[in-house]
Amino acid sequence: MISIITYGRNDNYSYNLVKRTALAFNCLAEVLTNEDEILFTDYNTPDHLPTLPEFIWDTLTDKALNLVKVIRISAGIHELIKEDSPLPILENVSRNAAIVRSNPQNHWILSTNPDVLLVLSSHCQNLAELLRNVGDSFYEMPRMDIPESVWSSLRRTDPAANIRILRDWLISNRAAVAETSPDWQYQKYILFDAPGDFQLAPREYFIRLRGFDEAMNKYFHSDSNLAKRMWLLNGGRTEHLLGKLWVLHQDHYLSGEWAKTVTGIVHNDLSTNVTRQNVIEANQPNWGLQDVQLPIFLLADKITKERVCSPDLSASINGDLPMSQEVDWRTESLHRLCHYQPEVLGLYLRESLRVASPDSLLVYVGQNAVTFELIRRMWEDISPSGSPLCDLSATAEKGEVLSPDILLIDCYYERSEYVQRRVRLVKEQMDRRLSKGQMAEQKVFEEVSDFANAMDYEAWHSKLFPLWDKLLPHVIVRPGTLVIVMGCNMHFGAFPKLKEELFRRGAGLKVNPARRGTRPVDPASMYPNKKVGKKLVRTALQRIPWLKRTLFRDTTPQRIQGVTLSYHASRHGDSGLQLLPLYIHHRLMVLRVE
Repeated sequence: MISIITYGRNDNYSYNLVKRTALAFNCLAEVLTNEDEILFTDYNTPDHLPTLPEFIWDTLTDKALNLVKVIRISAGIHELIKEDSPLPILENVSRNAAIVRSNPQNHWILSTNPDVLLVLSSHCQNLAELLRNVGDSFYEMPRMDIPESVWSSLRRTDPAANIRILRDWLISNRAAVAETSPDWQYQKYILFDAPGDFQLAPREYFIRLRGFDEAMNKYFHSDSNLAKRMWLLNGGRTEHLLGKLWVLHQDHYLSGEWAKTVTGIVHNDLSTNVTRQNVIEANQPNWGLQDVQLPIFLLADKITKERVCSPDLSASINGDLPMSQEVDWRTESLHRLCHYQPEVLGLYLRESLRVASPDSLLVYVGQNAVTFELIRRMWEDISPSGSPLCDLSATAEKGEVLSPDILLIDCYYERSEYVQRRVRLVKEQMDRRLSKGQMAEQKVFEEVSDFANAMDYEAWHSKLFPLWDKLLPHVIVRPGTLVIVMGCNMHFGAFPKLKEELFRRGAGLKVNPARRGTRPVDPASMYPNKKVGKKLVRTALQRIPWLKRTLFRDTTPQRIQGVTLSYHASRHGDSGLQLLPLYIHHRLMVLRVE
């Protein structure tokens, strides 16, 4: 019967946003029926983060989970439509996106905010019952503020008790005060202060108005503009439901963020948009992003699909805690880094894919068939209606060029039998010298690691870099593109090479002619203890260990930060391509093109 629309983003705005939202969702659901809905537009949450309702799902009641529907508007869409707005959220677009996607069978729409809850009179079991005896019109209600110390004391998952407690608190403290509009010229259509917390009308009214005025993309007065146009549409009438319900707002002024925002940002013009507003209809026919396919999902369905479920294990598992595989103490860094288990890496890769837009274009650059198939199935499960995972090798053969939303760079490396045999022989040779007392154990570790890394790097380089040279010309990256590199971490020595390749394929990126690219990677820069160069140099370095350690040791930033973070920090002022690290796992790195 009723659709409640609201909006927000996962940014912890002002004071304890997650608790305020959970309390509101649970209490709103408590006064609704199972046929109603709560539509939350999640606007401009960073793409690598879940929406706000997903973030707080475990603090919601089952009823709320089954009533909350989430519409996601991405950061990319915001950049396209924000025009001159300084705000991270376009409120009117958010509300309109919910209005046009609301259930057309529902007679009423209530526009409110995500920290508001309703208290009904004892004559009504739910909001639908209250509205059955109410005529079609535009309704406003006063909001009553609940101090932080009061709502902070409530338990999120007991909405019936919370509604009762807040009702009794207001009555006992005589705080149920209606703040009416103090200006006579506005009181005809804006009955109460802060009208945006409760604006109720038949869904047909919102459709005829074309929703909230999307041209108002600054701060303040959007609710007053809607009130004025509703008043005009409704024959010069604005009504209320005093005595039938209360509208409670959870105060969030402790942080001072609201005061800073309201006094430090440009507002919509009150005179133009409210006082002299005489036009009922607003917006273009495609208002509410009707021509954009936005992700929309029932929160309960999304959480049920993603909830972690484990098979029953035997009771003996509660004794010793076994490792999933034998601990590998070898210090052969490149092989350890790039020779990953696709199934394990996929667990962490999924975290980035599950919050991506369902219509994202995923492009794979690599040669690991097992990893490709795992990602293909994973993405198909996450986004069954989206574009399938694209293998860039097939695209390159056709001569096509793609502009992916997510570029997956696979650096998987498996030793050949030749390299494995060489490393094994060196290890055996070093062990013999150790057993004879000719070498210290730590020196054996160092020599074997240096040799293995050098062999691995040469084999890996000869396979990976030519692949990039062949395939990456068929990719165009742009600001906002996610680059996910598998088989690497912050010590990824090929990062400068990868950045150089992507830099050449950038679209919409600022270019500094003086710094067009980066120098190719030298094996000695990745493994500074590796004895490289002519035989004479190698012999000299072997005979003067202190000189080798002094001249070829890592620089301090790289030892602390790793190659990737050090390189990013040292070139942060460059006006060319920036790859901002968002997430770094043991063998996975998520970067964003800036």
